[in-house]
Amino acid sequence: MIKETKICPHCGKEFPYKGIATHIWRMHGDGQNHNPNIGYANGSREIWNKGLSKETSDAVAQMGKTLSAKIANGEITPSFLGKTHTAEQRKKTSERMSLHNPGGKCKWFEYEKANGDKVKVQGTWELRFAKVLDLIDNEWIKIGVGNSTHSYEWEDESGITHMYTPDFYSPKLNKYFEVKGYWWGDDKNKMIKVQEQHNLNIEIIQKKELAIYEKLIT
Repeated sequence: MIKETKICPHCGKEFPYKGIATHIWRMHGDGQNHNPNIGYANGSREIWNKGLSKETSDAVAQMGKTLSAKIANGEITPSFLGKTHTAEQRKKTSERMSLHNPGGKCKWFEYEKANGDKVKVQGTWELRFAKVLDLIDNEWIKIGVGNSTHSYEWEDESGITHMYTPDFYSPKLNKYFEVKGYWWGDDKNKMIKVQEQHNLNIEIIQKKELAIYEKLIT
């Protein structure tokens, strides 16, 4: 029997159909027939184990030991034990996560371009670079995730297909810009693969490059 699932419109996580309302209420303080002031996210309730780990909490450590013991003696069987996702399932998951990616904890800013258009940029580094782009090309684009024109499929070493969307595009220079405050996970290898498979004209903007651009335009 295939269980029906739904995607949370707030965070993009997948939940059973009957559990999605509870998740939205608890984590996002919203939902039909629920008081938005009593959810974990917006109300006064606090998640008891938030920030705790087995190293800092005896209760969390004991729960982990109990669960491990039940799995070891066969009392509990992990639902995904012995199963694998197909390449198509992995591709769809990657696309879904990219589309609903909240972008970590970076703050979003509304920026008014030199031509009057308003766009959303993520984090202070993108905000600073947007000001640089205004002086380079007033028709620059802030690319949103899922933009079909400026998103590219790429394959990793295992043959799994992923989606990549650069941060900015300058039509005048015919050039992409990727603002990287930090390299997360396998990001460097991802950028190498994207370049190999698409030969994009893309420049990585890190702290040094951002400072050079800002110095040149002042």
